[in-house]
Amino acid sequence: MHTHRLRRVTPIAVAVVVMALLTGGCSQQARAERDGRDLAKFVCDHRTASDSAAANAATAEILRKLDDIEKHYGAATAEDRADIKNNLADLAEHSVQGNKLLTQQDIAVIQRSADHLRNDAGQVQNAVWTGFADGLQECLAS
Repeated sequence: MHTHRLRRVTPIAVAVVVMALLTGGCSQQARAERDGRDLAKFVCDHRTASDSAAANAATAEILRKLDDIEKHYGAATAEDRADIKNNLADLAEHSVQGNKLLTQQDIAVIQRSADHLRNDAGQVQNAVWTGFADGLQECLAS
């Protein structure tokens, strides 16, 4: 009788463990995509910086968020980060100048960087850059 109950419980336990592993991966991807979208919101908000102090503060916050994403997901190489940092410097300059056309172009360039990163990434890293690129697309549309 004891082995019969064990045979019945074992498949159930295995099913529970498999479901936990599958949903854990999905939740990490969802969280990664949400973090990418949050980063995009910071970039989008950056375009409203009216002076160099506000632009520098916005850039610093974006870089902190990018550091957090890197720590959690390992989502960018040093070269990728340098490209984004350079693009953020352009965005800061154009925001302060009030040049809306160039700020939109700067955001589009950052979005293309995210698209390139997404193509070279694993599943969770891909989710970060998908969220980031999609969030920037929404920013460009607004």
